Amino acid sequence: MEKSPELKLFRAIITQAIEDAMYDGLDKYKIIDKREAISWLTSNTNDFKMICTYADINSEYASVKFAKAMTLDLYSLTDIQNKIIQNKPQRPHKLPSKFRLTFYDT
Repeated sequence: MEKSPELKLFRAIITQAIEDAMYDGLDKYKIIDKREAISWLTSNTNDFKMICTYADINSEYASVKFAKAMTLDLYSLTDIQNKIIQNKPQRPHKLPSKFRLTFYDT
């Protein structure tokens, strides 16, 4: 039996969240995605339940399995990753005090 495109889509959402949760690099935005994916996969929120329902997955069972998997080092933020997302820019961005945009007709 062939899976419907919708079923594939919703399973792909869960698969992407798992892949995001497993990220081990140092890109700040991907680390933030990792943290959010871990939170989403273990939260059992209405959004998570709805996606699981559409993906034909039992959300309670999946949430328990994800929570158990998240105890592995693979799914936790490393010390370096924590430092990266907590660092603030060295200098605040400032616009020049006299900023003027003009358009000239030629």
